[in-house]
Amino acid sequence: MGMKWKYAMLGGSLLGAVVLAGCSGNGAQADQAENAASVEWTEQRLAETEGSIAETEERMAELESDIQSLGAGEPTIPEEPIYPDVNSDYFAFEEIQYLSDQGVISGYPSGSFEPGETITRAQTAKMLTAELNLEAPEDYEIQAEDVSPDHHAYDALAALEYHGIMTGSGGEMMAGEGLKRSQMAALLVEAYDLPDAGTQHSFTDIGEDYPNYEEINIIADQQITSEAGDAFRPNETTTRAQFALFMSRTMNDYFIEQ
Repeated sequence: MGMKWKYAMLGGSLLGAVVLAGCSGNGAQADQAENAASVEWTEQRLAETEGSIAETEERMAELESDIQSLGAGEPTIPEEPIYPDVNSDYFAFEEIQYLSDQGVISGYPSGSFEPGETITRAQTAKMLTAELNLEAPEDYEIQAEDVSPDHHAYDALAALEYHGIMTGSGGEMMAGEGLKRSQMAALLVEAYDLPDAGTQHSFTDIGEDYPNYEEINIIADQQITSEAGDAFRPNETTTRAQFALFMSRTMNDYFIEQ
């Protein structure tokens, strides 16, 4: 009985051979054996390919993290006060100087920064979009019903809404309202895609069933807030200086280590 070999070639490499019977009586069995071998081979190659893709994605994530770490470095902080109401001994002096130098924040027309004033959701949107270079498509129309096209922060609010970072509640963005500390935590986690916390931190005024506990726990785990073990005060509004502090810590580990 004559025999012949059928070889499969891919990229110039011999991948396998299937024995084919030469007589017609064994043809059906040979076809079944060939089909079974082909399916098994294909599944094996798919599994190997998926494994390679997973390894590549993991390595890319590691490289991206390494690049970000290398790029963080010690920030440039102007020594001379930029604002007359933020002196060098102010608790958030370096952070305010840093963000101003980065073009993320600016003062009022009077030249002052008003660090103790409550930061509004609109001001927060401007800072985040400026630092992250976020934009919405030109034809995107903001869904929030309380933000008109002539609003001073329309583009920033539209960008955050488009990217799902700040979406408001009940169809309203509440742009002029003060940013609560719990909202601040949620914004930073979403905007910077902060990783899940590795530890469950405790606070004296909120439990794990609090609506924004997960985000608050993450910024505690990242040492962006130092209130772990104490009261977080989630419903208090955030001042302009406090947000500069939190945002700087999120952007650069230098400010956590100080």
